Amino acid sequence: MLHFLRYYIIPISVSLALHAVVIVLLMVNWQSTTPPKKIATPRYIEAKLVELKPKTKKASAKKQPKIVDLTAKRREQEKEKKLAEQKRQRQIKQQQEAEKKAADKKRREQEERDRLAQQERERDQQRKQRMQQEFEQALQEEQGLLLEDEYATQAQSYADVIRRRIEQNWSRPPSARNGMRCELTIDMVPNGRIIDVNIKTGSGSAAFDRSAIAAVKKVDVIPEVKDIPIAIFERHFRKFTLAFQPEDLRQ
Repeated sequence: MLHFLRYYIIPISVSLALHAVVIVLLMVNWQSTTPPKKIATPRYIEAKLVELKPKTKKASAKKQPKIVDLTAKRREQEKEKKLAEQKRQRQIKQQQEAEKKAADKKRREQEERDRLAQQERERDQQRKQRMQQEFEQALQEEQGLLLEDEYATQAQSYADVIRRRIEQNWSRPPSARNGMRCELTIDMVPNGRIIDVNIKTGSGSAAFDRSAIAAVKKVDVIPEVKDIPIAIFERHFRKFTLAFQPEDLRQ
């Protein structure tokens, strides 16, 4: 080993020396060829004190989960639900009021139609009743006239029967003279019985008047009277006047 080092040390040293000389020459030549550098005038920097605000600490890399307030959300939902229900109730109430107004209007209109129809029916009924009454009245008047004629005929017939009955029982006094006239008021009941007789107008002769009264009382009952219709009896024979004249008996 030592022998090896002795053999190569001299060449190595020479080589190193040559390399050093070359390096020195290169450096001297480079400095001579490089232009002088322009020295820039230094600028003075105005320094200010800046207060640095601490930077907001960034959120940690791991995002924290967002906490949802379920109670507040539920309250909000309940509030919205309550408002919606109130709105629905208002709409229902408005609809009910509108329906009630419409129903009331329809009812009033129907009542008015019914009232007018009822008035028309009443007027029509009144017209019919008036026409019926007028017809019945005219019929009654006509029938009345017919009945009056019939009653008058029947009354005259029964009056003739009564006159003959009384005439058969009248004895004229010797003092009777033409022109004398005595009127008697006679009361009867429906069975024909004479219940009262009075002088209505005297003849001027007491004997003549007494003979007339005696003739009526002597008859007492006239059987044919019970056959007289009650309407004719009440109108003509319940109380009637009978005239006595010497020439004849007249009612």
